[in-house]
Amino acid sequence: MFVEAVAAGVVGAALLWLVLQPIVAPSHAPAVDLDPLDPEETPRGQALLALKEIEFDRATGKLSDVDYAELNTRYSAAAIAALDATGVSPHCRVHGSRNEAGAIYCADCGAGLITATDDCAGCGVALPPDSSFCPGCGTPLQA
Repeated sequence: MFVEAVAAGVVGAALLWLVLQPIVAPSHAPAVDLDPLDPEETPRGQALLALKEIEFDRATGKLSDVDYAELNTRYSAAAIAALDATGVSPHCRVHGSRNEAGAIYCADCGAGLITATDDCAGCGVALPPDSSFCPGCGTPLQA
């Protein structure tokens, strides 16, 4: 019985130390966040999400054509500014460079646009070499 009481006291003291250690002897090493930003947290991602949202609102009848035109112009300009800030412009693998505001597909062939860094223009996911579809959103990349 005495051994069990001593063991319980040792376990209790160890648990108390684990709880009080960050207060009594804090670590001086700063926490490092190694996770990359989500696409939605970048200015480019926010502008593209806004464009998708107003497209959805228009399709469901929540936005009139006049409101849609105004919002599309505003957020397309924001998306272009975000892309220009990163030095990336969407382009078609078949027809070369494109500067279409908010476009995800090539106007000539219907292939999905990619960026100069081989990211999908629709969702920003990195594209594997020789891929036919975006692994993030399923956008077809070649006609």
